[in-house]
Amino acid sequence: MVIDELARKYRVRFFFPRYKGRVCRVTISEEEILLLKPYTYMNRSGESVARAMEHLNLYSDQLIVVHDDLDLELGQVKINFASKSAGHKGVESIISELGTDEFYRVRLGIGRPEGDEVVDYVLSPFSPQELEKVKKMLPKVVQAVEILLTEGLERAQNFAHRRD
Repeated sequence: MVIDELARKYRVRFFFPRYKGRVCRVTISEEEILLLKPYTYMNRSGESVARAMEHLNLYSDQLIVVHDDLDLELGQVKINFASKSAGHKGVESIISELGTDEFYRVRLGIGRPEGDEVVDYVLSPFSPQELEKVKKMLPKVVQAVEILLTEGLERAQNFAHRRD
């Protein structure tokens, strides 16, 4: 949803499949950015990311991964660099394929379900009440990513981590 929101804001469309995903390019503050939405299963998303990075000769510290996080309450946003996967299978795949955890992560809180049905919870659509919170979170996340790109990690953290 965040990648779609960035593409919408900058009026770009995703084009033909490439790197096991759909891609588009946007320019943010004179920097050309590639947006990638992997087609692979989430727990194999590292294949898509690694393929794109290798083809484009990018370093891991040029990568920003945006992903959901069960350990953050719905709507909470955290940004960090060089952190472990905390059990997130998509992040584990990226770390495994790249051979490093030295990339930026924008973690979006989705909360933890009551009970143990995590897989069903993560794959289920948001309820109408949850979707309202998500829609309020999206512009903040887009702005946090822009700040991360233009002003750096500390400024992005200061912006994203404060509670509204």
